[in-house]
Amino acid sequence: MNESEVPAGKGRNWRGVGCSSVLMLAAAGVGWLAYASVDSTYPDVDPEKRARQLSGYSRDAYAALGIDRTVEGGYVDVNDYNRYDSNYCYPDGLFSIADPPVEGAYQLIHGWSIGKVNRAEALPALRRARDRLKAEGWRITRFGKDEQLEEWSVEAERDGGFSTGVTWEAEYHRLSGGSGGPCAMDPDWSQEKDEPYESYGEPELNSFPPAMAPGRQAAIS
Repeated sequence: MNESEVPAGKGRNWRGVGCSSVLMLAAAGVGWLAYASVDSTYPDVDPEKRARQLSGYSRDAYAALGIDRTVEGGYVDVNDYNRYDSNYCYPDGLFSIADPPVEGAYQLIHGWSIGKVNRAEALPALRRARDRLKAEGWRITRFGKDEQLEEWSVEAERDGGFSTGVTWEAEYHRLSGGSGGPCAMDPDWSQEKDEPYESYGEPELNSFPPAMAPGRQAAIS
């Protein structure tokens, strides 16, 4: 990738933002999160299974970058994290905020970030990630430089409402990415919650995501 590449488009296609907990990940470069379905009858999916699936997609994209660094699970700061987050799901789509969220439904997100990545390292890495994702059957929806920002991105989608991608921000020398999936119902959700907010969009997960290491790691399907 170089500056003669076709620009990726005007502005970031922000998707999946609808609650404050997700805004941090979106601002850090996770702009490819899937829209919630307009159908409020979401399938039952165990949050732990969905978490493994999304972190698997992210680890596969990260391994393709060829960056010789390991990203441990957890949160240090906006430049250094590997974590899950979640979003609400609404009856008529993610942006119908006039309606209350669907109780027991969630949209899980996996996001990661590393700092101190220079241009000479980042741009070839994004090309490698694009080639890997394309070879593995992902549809590349965005690749190249943003027309308005000093950012370069690769973003991809696959059937079922899943998306993944990586962005390099020149101003901060920051490489960040992640994966998102469609809304689902937590099979263990119960209306017998101690606090009302626990019924919305916040599945309980037992651990941080696995470390992301250099080299190929197959995504979990």
